[in-house]
Amino acid sequence: MRDFLAVFTKSFKYCWRDPGTVIILTAFPIALIFVLGNALAGFISPAYDFEPLPVSASVETGGNLEAFLQSEDILRFLDVTFTTPENAEGLVESGEAYIAIIEENGEVSVIRPRNAGMNAMIPISIIDSYKQIGAAMTIAIMNGANPLELLPLTSAELTVTAAPLGNRVQSAIDYYAVTMIVMIMLFAGMNGLELFKKSMFSETGARVLTTPVSKPALIGGLLAAATVTSYLQGMITFLFTWFVYGVYWGENIFLVLLTLFGVTLFSQAFAIALLLLFKSPNATMAAMQSLIWVMTFVAGGYVKLDFGAAQNIFRFSPNSLAHTVIFGSAFGGNQTRMMNDLALLFIYTAVLFIIAFMLGKRRLTK
Repeated sequence: MRDFLAVFTKSFKYCWRDPGTVIILTAFPIALIFVLGNALAGFISPAYDFEPLPVSASVETGGNLEAFLQSEDILRFLDVTFTTPENAEGLVESGEAYIAIIEENGEVSVIRPRNAGMNAMIPISIIDSYKQIGAAMTIAIMNGANPLELLPLTSAELTVTAAPLGNRVQSAIDYYAVTMIVMIMLFAGMNGLELFKKSMFSETGARVLTTPVSKPALIGGLLAAATVTSYLQGMITFLFTWFVYGVYWGENIFLVLLTLFGVTLFSQAFAIALLLLFKSPNATMAAMQSLIWVMTFVAGGYVKLDFGAAQNIFRFSPNSLAHTVIFGSAFGGNQTRMMNDLALLFIYTAVLFIIAFMLGKRRLTK
C-alpha cells in the first residue's frame, strides 16, 4: 500500500507539473462547448412559422405507430399522408413527400430519396427515435423548430405511446456540452499514455522497473493517478457548464457522474491497450486521435446524422453508450436500456484492461 501511494502521489504531481498546460486542456473544452453551443444556437433559433414536413406512411391501422404519427406533438412537425405502401413510395419518388414510413408485421422501415436533404433528416430522426428509443430532437431544432420534448417508445416491442419529457427543451448547448465532454474525456487517456510512456518506454522507466516497488503497486499507482487527473479535469468542465452556461444535466447527477467516470476509465484502458499493442507512444497517440474523432462522428457528437442500417452498429460505440445514459437521464429515456448501456461501457473497459494485462505481462516480467 505504501508503494502504491508513493507512485500515485509522484505521478499525480507529474500530471499537474505544468499549470499552463493544465489550464489549456481544461479551457479548451469549455471554449469549444461555448462556440458550438452559442454559435449554433444563433443559427438554430426557433422559427415560429415552422411548417410541418410532408411524409407518407403505410402503417397498421389502430397500431402504436399510427397513434404516434397522429399525436399532437408529432403533427407539429410532420404532415402525414396515410396510404398504401405503393402509393407511399410513389409520393416520395414524385417529391410530394420527404420520406415514406412503411410498417409491415411490426417492422418499421423508412424509404427516402438518394438526394435527401436536411428536411428529410427531421422525419427520419423522429422515426429513428421511435425505433431506437432516442431522446434528442436536435435535427428538428437545427431546422428552426422549437419542439416539445417527446418520449420515444420505451420498449423494443413498441408498446407505449408518446408523452412529454418534462419542462425542459434540449438546447444546442445542452447537446454539445454532453457530446464534447464525452469526447474530451476520451482524449484524457493521454494522461495515462504519458505516464506509462515515461514508466515503461524510456530509460527512466527501465530504471523504475528494477526498483523494489512491486509491479501491481507501480501499475496501480500510475493508473489511479491518470484516472483521478483526467476525472478532475472533466469535472471542472462539467461544473463550469452547469453553473456558468446553465447546461441542464437532469436530476440524477450521480448517474451522470458515474457515466463520466466510466468514460474516464475506458479512456485509460483504451490508451494503455493501444500502447502495449503498438509498442510506440507516437503510433498510439495517432491511433487514439483518429479513433476518437471517428467514434465521436458516428455517435453524432458533431451533428446527428442517419447512417441507415449501420446505425444499429454505431450505437454501440463508447460515445453513443455514454450519450444514451446522460441524455436519457436528463430528458427521459428507457431506464433498462440506459443501465444496459452503462454496464456495457464498463464491460468494454474490463475487456480492454484484460487485453492490456495480457499484452503487458511479458514486458513487465522481463
